[in-house]
Amino acid sequence: MIILEGDQAKLFFVLARGSVRVQITVPTQTGEKRRRVASLGPGLTFGEMSLFGGCSRSADVVADEKVICYGLAVEELKELTAAHPNIMVTILSNLTRDLSERRATPTRQSARWSD
Repeated sequence: MIILEGDQAKLFFVLARGSVRVQITVPTQTGEKRRRVASLGPGLTFGEMSLFGGCSRSADVVADEKVICYGLAVEELKELTAAHPNIMVTILSNLTRDLSERRATPTRQSARWSD
């Protein structure tokens, strides 16, 4: 387990090797279950929404295999982007893409349910 849902965000992660799954808790008639909402591979980032938003983690992130990921605190990220501004462009591009996909998913699910 790399990130635990509900924990306070202290780090933002860049996945260098391996794959991880992002999973959330969903209520069921008999309690709760874990649902995979995304799979991430090398070069992708995770944990930035909670870190930048100052809120608790909204999902678990679990390694599917051996992974190498780098965790950066906000101050480290600021130092890194001051020296290499293109890194922030990549992070913001990934974040924008992720938000767009998340926003579109409920719309697609609603359309399927109404068919």
